[in-house]
Amino acid sequence: MSNKNNTQIKISVTSFTQEKYITKYIIAIECSNQKWQIYKRYSEVEEIHNKLHELFNDLPQFPKKQLFHLNRSEIEFRMQQLDNYLNQLLSRKEILNSVIFRDFLILDQYDEFLHPIQTQHKILNMSLKDIHENDNITLLLLYDSSMMARIDTYINNILESKKQSPISTLICFSQNDFKQKLFSKEFLKALTCMNFNNTENAFAVGLSSGLVYYYRLDEKYTIDMEEQFQLAQTKIQGCVLIQRDIYAITSNFLKIQNTKKIQEQQEIPIGQHDLTNIIYNSNRNLIVISNNIGEIYLCQVPFVKIGLKVSTHSTQIIQLLIDNERNYLMALNHDPSHIIIFDYAKGLQNGFAQIKTNIVIKNKSLCFEWSKKRGEIFIGNEDGTISIWYVQDLQPFYVFKAHSKKINKIIWNENKSFLLTGSDDESLKIWYLPKKWRIGQADNFSTF
Repeated sequence: MSNKNNTQIKISVTSFTQEKYITKYIIAIECSNQKWQIYKRYSEVEEIHNKLHELFNDLPQFPKKQLFHLNRSEIEFRMQQLDNYLNQLLSRKEILNSVIFRDFLILDQYDEFLHPIQTQHKILNMSLKDIHENDNITLLLLYDSSMMARIDTYINNILESKKQSPISTLICFSQNDFKQKLFSKEFLKALTCMNFNNTENAFAVGLSSGLVYYYRLDEKYTIDMEEQFQLAQTKIQGCVLIQRDIYAITSNFLKIQNTKKIQEQQEIPIGQHDLTNIIYNSNRNLIVISNNIGEIYLCQVPFVKIGLKVSTHSTQIIQLLIDNERNYLMALNHDPSHIIIFDYAKGLQNGFAQIKTNIVIKNKSLCFEWSKKRGEIFIGNEDGTISIWYVQDLQPFYVFKAHSKKINKIIWNENKSFLLTGSDDESLKIWYLPKKWRIGQADNFSTF
């Protein structure tokens, strides 16, 4: 009754002991040429199942509890059920590598697995929607995630102008030093998006009212200039800052605003459906735009000529990422959640894009990041978990509970090997990831 998997670990429920009507099952474990046994009651295995259920979807069915004392044949049948259940858990890498399962099997005494380490935890007064991080600053976009609270604030702001309360806030800290605040800005309308231009040392934020604010920072990273532009009467869904031009999407239009010449504004229709995301690739001088029926447009700038249109057959693309070295374009669809990866450079050359990989995710996911060195994708989910996928396997190998509410943003720092995570639980956290997951394993680098 054992099952060998890729990690060379075997589990087998071999026998049982009884003392004063208490039955304990003997679970034999083999790993790295070492063998040991653990003795567990049915209730102890059930407790592990319940803990795993809080972290993972689609767990195997746990053997049903019986009201009366089991006879020997029933105990032996229960042994088979537990053996089958444990080996189904063992077959899933993300469960095998979890702290819960490894502690249950005392695996780390024989096969030490290195887990992410939380090094900082910043409590905020609002939910965290977006993060920008560079070598000098960490810029946070905060918002009131409670719909009722936003309605109350909106009404109070109308009725009592002297007691107006912010719906959204921008806070800028010295890089990863959340004690030194450089500046903050409060808004009576909801901020919807943010984009920072490191070259210009400037950033733009979009609002639900159709406004876009442009900010330029001085050498001390305090605000040196502030301008606002009413680009639309509808929500700004996304924006990018390219030199001194703001590219913003609203409805099915791309709006272009020059921050030096206020009268220079363009409006370009992009398809016929509401646009959802926009990103900029400085290497290719491309903007990439997605809409709410899964279409992706690759457009040359500054003339905004559509170079490629890709139909992903998705329903709601909520994030786009580009790997400049490999020419990969990655798109995250929310529900059902999956990540599509294709070579956009070949697509521009050939006039069509062929999907390289489609990663199907069981959780409802809201954001992701990509480590090109490690070949790993970090995915933030609605249930507050982060799942880490090795892209060559197309399956998760590690999942951990990072926040108590949904994760809205993940930032990966490739050079320092840490994740910044922001959530509706009004917190920002930093997690350091090991260079290798197991002692004796090669560093986590990939050729994907």
